[in-house]
Amino acid sequence: MRRLHYANGYMIMPDAVCKAVLRYARALADAHTSDVVTIPVLGEAGAVTTAHVLLGPASQLYSTHIADSIGEFTDAALVADLEQRTRRIEPSTIAWPDEMSDILLDADEVVEPFAE
Repeated sequence: MRRLHYANGYMIMPDAVCKAVLRYARALADAHTSDVVTIPVLGEAGAVTTAHVLLGPASQLYSTHIADSIGEFTDAALVADLEQRTRRIEPSTIAWPDEMSDILLDADEVVEPFAE
């Protein structure tokens, strides 16, 4: 699990989602554009809910690891979608395993680079 710090707060989300959001945010910033994404986050009382997040050149994001005190949840389709969006903006972005290596993904969460 990761804590994604955004604005004056943070959201708790799965490692794979956090990694995809950060990579997409970087691509958007490099392209001087923005987008709104809907991501699964851990809400109050431990329930999984969604957050709508504006990502763009002015986004100041960082993530920190938190203990897996609750069960991990993920959204593989969202991760694949964010990775595809990132590739459309920055086709030469390095592959998943070579970036943010402190985020360990389970085999079913690893998204292979898209061949386009």
